[in-house]
Amino acid sequence: MALRSPSAAQIRNALQVGFAGFLAGGLFLFAGTDATRVDAFYLAYGVARSLLPTPEASLKAARARVIGTVFGGFVVVLLLQSVSNWLAVGIGYVLIKLVGRRLGFDQATLTNAVIMAVLLVAVPDYQAMGGLYVLYRSLWHLAGLMIGMAIERLFWFTPLLKRLQHSESDLIQRLDDLLGEGPAQRHQELIKAYAAHCTLRTLVLSSDQAHKLTTPDSQERQEWLERAVRHGVALQRVPKELEAIDSEGCGEALHQLKSCGGSA
Repeated sequence: MALRSPSAAQIRNALQVGFAGFLAGGLFLFAGTDATRVDAFYLAYGVARSLLPTPEASLKAARARVIGTVFGGFVVVLLLQSVSNWLAVGIGYVLIKLVGRRLGFDQATLTNAVIMAVLLVAVPDYQAMGGLYVLYRSLWHLAGLMIGMAIERLFWFTPLLKRLQHSESDLIQRLDDLLGEGPAQRHQELIKAYAAHCTLRTLVLSSDQAHKLTTPDSQERQEWLERAVRHGVALQRVPKELEAIDSEGCGEALHQLKSCGGSA
């Protein structure tokens, strides 16, 4: 099987992770003998979790990690004052789920909270530290997350609208390739790419650049893109006798899209 060359996004992400990891290692060494290997793990893990494929995913993961750790630790530390070890985990699990959902925490946050609760009881050294362990773990995580997210925003950062335009260009290229090469069973990839594009569009619409997508030209672009994608997906699913209909429809939609003004 031939090796595929890494994409520009993969190269960029590797450089981000490498540089952020280098800075995190420097911070750990600067902390001296007071820092442990476990602290180094939390720091490095924070860096890794902060450099996901998109800034939005990174921020969501960072929020879930820190809030979940603090929330789960707070619940179990309080319970350990009055009940035995594993009973605290059982009661804590129920409280974390009930209270967390009432507070509107997502599943990732609740999972991090439960992990924190189990670790506090399962590892005697952590239990002995109690609230201090929760504090140290949260701070090291936060340090790693901040390093990673700072690198992500300071270097190779692509604004939302530009990412949306790149996403549209990628979809157009996929559809052009589909029409040029003939139907291939890649409709799931096309659907996922369009779903990601729609997610980006929603983010732009909720930002200060929303006005660029609400013009008649921009809305027309989106309509033609959606029509082209629908035909592109159908082209790979319909019987061979009907392929010409969707091929023509996809080609016409792409032609209209490329002649439209406005922003993606």
